[in-house]
Amino acid sequence: MIDDLANLELERSFLSSIIKANNFTEISEIVKEDHFTIDGHKKVYGAIKNLDNRHRDLSLVVVGEELRKIDPDSLSHLKLIGSEEPTSDIKITAMELIEWHNKRELYKLSIKIQEELRERKSSSLITKGIDDVTVNLDVAIGSRAKTYEEFRIYYEKQPPLPLFETGVSFIDDYLKGGVTAGQLILVMGDPEAGKTLLVTQILHNISQGFPTLFFPFEFTVRDYISNNKKRQKNINEKNLFIVNDGFDLSDVAREIKIFAKKGGRFVAIDSQMRVENSENNGTAEQSESEKFSTLAKLAHSLELVILFITQQGKADTAGGVHTPMGTKKGGHEANQIWYIHKLKPKYEDGSDIDINAHKRLLEVSKNKQNGRHFKTEITLNPANLEFVRKYNQTPTEIVFRNDENDNIEIPEMLD
Repeated sequence: MIDDLANLELERSFLSSIIKANNFTEISEIVKEDHFTIDGHKKVYGAIKNLDNRHRDLSLVVVGEELRKIDPDSLSHLKLIGSEEPTSDIKITAMELIEWHNKRELYKLSIKIQEELRERKSSSLITKGIDDVTVNLDVAIGSRAKTYEEFRIYYEKQPPLPLFETGVSFIDDYLKGGVTAGQLILVMGDPEAGKTLLVTQILHNISQGFPTLFFPFEFTVRDYISNNKKRQKNINEKNLFIVNDGFDLSDVAREIKIFAKKGGRFVAIDSQMRVENSENNGTAEQSESEKFSTLAKLAHSLELVILFITQQGKADTAGGVHTPMGTKKGGHEANQIWYIHKLKPKYEDGSDIDINAHKRLLEVSKNKQNGRHFKTEITLNPANLEFVRKYNQTPTEIVFRNDENDNIEIPEMLD
């Protein structure tokens, strides 16, 4: 069991960050050698401390020279550490490292408590032992709180968040140029309305200038490539990364974290129903809700855009804002919700041709980026299967109000 409470990849990434960024000072007061799982990592960290005490600048070569003096056998561990990508935020990674250590200590404590209970020791003595251990763990974790000034200075040093121009006019225009990073966007719609088509259209456009990550779980990669070739899609093939297995939420989250470490910021997932959550043993609603909360946290903490194609049940909409299937919390976690409506069939002059077959109504019922809700008629080009805004008409801005008759919110024209 205790072997499962270790994250060697995290430890290597953490040590790689210290060495390559030469920023031991940031974490020197909170991370100890005991926080690492294996002896080789402890030795590498000890070598870093020795060098810091002598005011030496860190590098893989310098740390290697120090290890040859104190423990040459650990050089193999340093080689693995050197191959790891540095983490984006070393303080957050330090907290994660300590969290893993604390879990191991709690596991050891649970074994000790069981032994003391079998020995019929008094509850007061056992409780004291628990307090001694847990107080130390709390102190080790420390506080994540920072002053407003610290956050301001930190973000002033960071590059501005990218604005992703989707290449789809009816979205870019109303979002003032495109989608800003740090958002979970739910793409919903009627059956066969074109949710996947809109998402892949945006994905292909974004990939012209940025790395993108796609989870096409609803179809095979072979079919995806074949269909793109038939329609002569313009794709920057080296910028579009695809994951076609590992359907569990934990696998998806892991791939997104790796992508973000390499500098990627734009992710699309198709779809909610294909993403599994085997590690959640709660209710069905809790399992579904965790998908959205996990993705929202990743989007916010790693400053990503995540387009998540989401299904909807008939009973999942209230108040005019669409809610994902099986979870009331899912819609709350989203920064934006886009919904594609199919129009009712319409025939003229006795014709059996539906003139509304390729028309859609795009509705944005939630928009934390600039707070504006809108709807606009769009058309699906049957030749290349891409959406356009017919006649380039201006989207209608809408507001949602509560209707007392049926207790839902309906669109109302703004003045």
